[in-house]
Amino acid sequence: NRVWNWSRGTTGNGQPENDNIKQLVQTLHHEHESERLNAAYTLASLGEAAVSDLTDTLRGTDNPTRLNAAYALAATGKPAVDALVDTLSHENEQVRADAAFALGDMGPDAQDAVPALASALKDSSEWVRHHVAEALGTIASNPQTAVPALAHALKDADGQVRYNAAYALARFGPNAEEAIPALREAIHDDNRYTAGHATVALEKIGTPEAIRTLLNHLSTARWCPVTTKESTF
Repeated sequence: NRVWNWSRGTTGNGQPENDNIKQLVQTLHHEHESERLNAAYTLASLGEAAVSDLTDTLRGTDNPTRLNAAYALAATGKPAVDALVDTLSHENEQVRADAAFALGDMGPDAQDAVPALASALKDSSEWVRHHVAEALGTIASNPQTAVPALAHALKDADGQVRYNAAYALARFGPNAEEAIPALREAIHDDNRYTAGHATVALEKIGTPEAIRTLLNHLSTARWCPVTTKESTF
């Protein structure tokens, strides 16, 4: 139901069948994944009442349990934003990454987290930066803050971060106009996925400058870079 609602851009988890928070949190450690997931989304349906316990679980050391807590916090929506923003500064990089993932999975409900996520694009961990760049695109809010941060991320040392940043900028459409100079460079990135998403971003921006940048690229890209007078075919 959660995935169905997320795909449709709607919310609503129905009425919980169990409101015993402590018991549900313990079930997040269950050996069977189906039991863990059922507990996670039941906790999410309880809203703010479960946020504190879920946040404590997210900041724990057990990876499967922590991920299920991230799913639950994402499904909780706005009541969980502040706790997840605080978690972006956790000492454990995986915890920070899971917090960024959860915020991104919320979509526009996490728009208040954009400034913190933009700052987190400078995190020392590339794994965190992967999730942060993707989250900013999924949230697609506050372009004044998100777009400059994503444009800077197009020069990140990590290819996946650049890939996600270009893809995220495409989600902003015309609101990403400020990123055109950075995208102009990114279409020549050695990472072909980054280059590809940079062209999509320019298309989605759609301003005369963006289209001109695409056409200039096309007029030179048609020439094969390995064709020389010594090897003409």
